[in-house]
Amino acid sequence: MMKNKLVYITYQTFPAFTANSIQTMTNIKFFCKLGIDVTLIFPLRNKESRSDLNILQKFYEFSESLNSIGTIHPLPFKKIKFFQRYMFLISHFLWSYFTVRKYAKNNNNEIIYMTRSEWVFFFLSKLNKQVIYECHLLSRLKKRLIEKSIQKPNSKLILLTPHMAKELKLENDDQFIILPNAYDEQVFNNNNLDKKNKRLVYAGTLFRFGEGRGLELLNKEAQNLKDLGVEIVIASSDSQVNRLRQDFIDIEDLNIEYYENLSRNEISKLYSSCEIGLLINNDSEHANKFTSPLKYFEYIASGLKVVAIDNPSHRNLPYQDKIEFFTHANSSSFVEALKQALKAEQPNYENIDQYNMINRCSKIINLFD
Repeated sequence: MMKNKLVYITYQTFPAFTANSIQTMTNIKFFCKLGIDVTLIFPLRNKESRSDLNILQKFYEFSESLNSIGTIHPLPFKKIKFFQRYMFLISHFLWSYFTVRKYAKNNNNEIIYMTRSEWVFFFLSKLNKQVIYECHLLSRLKKRLIEKSIQKPNSKLILLTPHMAKELKLENDDQFIILPNAYDEQVFNNNNLDKKNKRLVYAGTLFRFGEGRGLELLNKEAQNLKDLGVEIVIASSDSQVNRLRQDFIDIEDLNIEYYENLSRNEISKLYSSCEIGLLINNDSEHANKFTSPLKYFEYIASGLKVVAIDNPSHRNLPYQDKIEFFTHANSSSFVEALKQALKAEQPNYENIDQYNMINRCSKIINLFD
């Protein structure tokens, strides 16, 4: 029997253009669509943070109702400019401890808690609450807290890739599920079957944990891209787009478009005007083993061909035979993959509905059936 109340406690900030905030809010939207009473609890840790439901609905373009609670954040992260990483760890720990203590007092066994915070997961597990931790990154600290938390029978894990399960050495299959990302079917759809226009799109952040995603490859191969008649389309935040403009400023006659701070519906329209989606990342362990890119599922839902860097995480994505892979930091390999994608027929992603968000959220809630 499906539970009807979910409390999502997370050390994220809203509203934000980041993929993690978009993914969390999309999950919540579809939990609401399943008839679940959702409460979102998060810290007002930035000047831009807002818990007003009308603001969140407008920013993330949804109409569903939920209870949004923004807690005060009298902690050093974002307030002290030095030792930012340590300030984050300290603030995250303290906020999680006091927030769980305040909001998990009840003994209602019908409530499911969900989080993307390892500390929230740990403290809720200590109370033996029904809690689901969606893990998007592994570190020594996270692995240690998961090891302690998963000993409780009511603690469950969502892992994005099989590599995460292997790294954690999990034994009880009943306590975790390997569940990749998914697309919002209310936003992304394939409504333009004629996509032979040589437009190559990348939408998302240009950096991850301070490291570049590898988009310098486009700069390095600018002449080849011009020769192929490829038009580059970049959508990101305004500050990151301005930085990228400087990288391309001296390249004459390069056909490139920039878009800043687009909404999800605007991103969807942009994808509909393109032929190929670019999936690129750096060579970090996280990128190689622990990621399930949200943009990939949005690309394929929009009917795009995909050119992707060849790494273990991307090799776990569905529709492998329809991806053109290239070797990391190998510009000639990238150009060859792009040529193959341009020659290929428009892909048919059969049974793509299995990767939509309503399906994903149903599987999450059913973890406690």
